[in-house]
Amino acid sequence: MSAENAGPGPGQGSEPGPLCLEHGQALSWFCCSERLPVCAACVGLGGRCRGHRIRRAEERAEELRNKIVDQCEKLQLQSAGINKYVAEVLPGKNQKAVSTASAAREQVIQRLGLVRSLCESEEQRLLEVVHGEEERAHQSILTQRVHWAEALQKLDTIRTSLVGMLTHLDDLQLIQKEQEIFERSEEAEGILDPQESEKLNFNEKCTRSSLLTQLWATAVLGSLSGTEDVRIDERTVSPFLQLSDDQRTLTFNAKKSKALFPVFAVADQTISIVSC
Repeated sequence: MSAENAGPGPGQGSEPGPLCLEHGQALSWFCCSERLPVCAACVGLGGRCRGHRIRRAEERAEELRNKIVDQCEKLQLQSAGINKYVAEVLPGKNQKAVSTASAAREQVIQRLGLVRSLCESEEQRLLEVVHGEEERAHQSILTQRVHWAEALQKLDTIRTSLVGMLTHLDDLQLIQKEQEIFERSEEAEGILDPQESEKLNFNEKCTRSSLLTQLWATAVLGSLSGTEDVRIDERTVSPFLQLSDDQRTLTFNAKKSKALFPVFAVADQTISIVSC
């Protein structure tokens, strides 16, 4: 509506409302350009809103009322949706979280129980193997002690006999004992000197365990904080793996996929590949 068509405006005869500060008339119109309520004089000839797009204040108010009603309906629907979510969805989520947590807890307990059982069984087996190997080495050492004690006694007997011949026999008697001297010497030469034997050592390989090595390597690798300067020992890399130039990355060779995966071991911040 233009300024020429603006009449005295609505609101005449009704209770007086706020007046225009410039003209002292009722604010019966709304200037869409300035987004302010104005009076008839403001939109008339010489008014500051002449030529602006104006509309009746009651129309603008009705439009705002409709917007408020629409917004209230939206808020009511939004509130209803939230109430339904709180009343129906969240309890279900809570129940599901409780049941899922319980299942996860049981899974953790079962898996760790299985790992613990395997570890205890492997520990018992390896300790028995170590004990058996210790007993074997100990028995071998005892056998060697008995053997060399007998050898020493035999050598002492032979030496005593030869010394007796040397000191108590005359020339003719000594010549007559030549065969006996030869036999005694042959018997002494048959007693060999002690030799190093692996049977007398504890076999450290008896404790090798694929399960223990994998668990140990996993624990060591998992304990790294990420700040250590970890490099891979190229001398121990499996032929089925390719080591990067910076010695930090291993790539599996797909062409040899039938091979068993190696086990990673860490010592002094250097990763080695250990065959099990």
